[in-house]
Amino acid sequence: MPITLKSPNVGRRTSDVRRKLYSHIDMNSYFASVEQQANPQLRGRPLGVCAYLHKAGCVIAASVEAKKCGVKVGMSMEIAKKVCPQMKFIQNDPAKYRAVSSRVFSLFHELTDKVEHYSIDEVFLDLTGWYRDEAEASWALCRARMRIQSEVGEWLTCSVGIAPSKFLAKLASEIKKPNGLTIINRENLDATLATRDLEDACGIGKRIRRRLNLLGIYNLLDLKNYPVGNLIRALGVAGYYWHERLSGQEIDRFEQSPLASDVGRATSDDTQNFDSENRSSSFEVRSSIPKSVGHSFCVPKRANEQNLILPILIRLTERAGRRLRSFGHYARTMTIQASFKPPHSPLSGGSSETSPSLTREGFGVGLSQTVKFVDPANDPFSLVHAATQVLEQIWQGEQVTFLAITLSDLVPPNHQLQLKYSLKSPLVKGGYSRHGLELGDCIDAIRDRHGEESIIFASMMGLSSDYAPDRIGFRKTEGVDVQVSGN
Repeated sequence: MPITLKSPNVGRRTSDVRRKLYSHIDMNSYFASVEQQANPQLRGRPLGVCAYLHKAGCVIAASVEAKKCGVKVGMSMEIAKKVCPQMKFIQNDPAKYRAVSSRVFSLFHELTDKVEHYSIDEVFLDLTGWYRDEAEASWALCRARMRIQSEVGEWLTCSVGIAPSKFLAKLASEIKKPNGLTIINRENLDATLATRDLEDACGIGKRIRRRLNLLGIYNLLDLKNYPVGNLIRALGVAGYYWHERLSGQEIDRFEQSPLASDVGRATSDDTQNFDSENRSSSFEVRSSIPKSVGHSFCVPKRANEQNLILPILIRLTERAGRRLRSFGHYARTMTIQASFKPPHSPLSGGSSETSPSLTREGFGVGLSQTVKFVDPANDPFSLVHAATQVLEQIWQGEQVTFLAITLSDLVPPNHQLQLKYSLKSPLVKGGYSRHGLELGDCIDAIRDRHGEESIIFASMMGLSSDYAPDRIGFRKTEGVDVQVSGN
């Protein structure tokens, strides 16, 4: 039986709109929990989700049971097996995680009109004005957590933090795991900070911790109480920011996930005119424009034996280009990285448009070469042509162990150098595209409707899905569609 979410005050703003109230929800051992939810035989046993199921692969997500045995994210499969002999490994399934995130995020959109999808398994809520105090917010969030287990999956848990700022809300959610709820307010702020190490704060690593230790700062309360002027002299403007964050001041921008229009894009007016009593029936998560877009793959020996290096690079390039077009941007620069099984001698020279560099990596000896486009590009043909040319220059037939492509120096379109086709197409929501469709967008639309392999380059014919498969990052939310029923 569905659990009713609303309390008497949910769905209308309260009179106390000045009191800041934020929440951070962190799904526990997310990828592993989704796999355990999908396969009951994996429940209750140590599980590691890996990008690649071979000895060079590493654990990108560990179940709660595996973490109790000492397995940590980033461990190689070989080391994880030694730490936990009964460990079970499974390859990640990005489509599954996006689908579950869509359903989970939908529930949180019913709590407030301001939601930030921080990553595939994390979300921030701005609850200001929707709930009178932390107690009422806790009630609503606990009910939402129960709905996750009732409507999405009983094996899915999350940790919740509630605080007067985004930073403190995230800090609170880290305190009790799994399936905990922590409130930080003015009354318990100092007591909470006194129990937290410096590296418990998101943004403080070993290097900054060592610098703070030299100042006599050993926990977050010490950092909060340290004279702000001295902090600024020691850390620059970052010292001021840390002082304000730990004092409960909201100085971090809230990146609200935009509403989607009927063609999947939001405008500023859409967001400003959003009203809780007149919600759209669907939302589409679109993260802010990244600084770069890329894909990589650890190439197995059999791929070299089957002469699949070029098809794999084309698939990586296609994936990167598809993501780039989803942001509506173009790339000025492309970087191709390749590692080879030693021995390998670096190439000499290079054209004025490319800049090769030699590096040594864990996969062997690596070459990195950058291409700058005369005109910014995002269409499949320009990107693939440039990538294959680079491969011809840096690869002399050696055994390849690693391939990566990165598109950077991203810019928006200028609408002058683009060949467009004005057409009426059933592949576009609404039928007619006001500005027409670019060729790359046409290809993407066909793939959206008929599958990724519906249109491919001839060189990719017969390439197994095991090579350069779809991947997902924790800070990526593309492809997560959130559906919220209207009230």
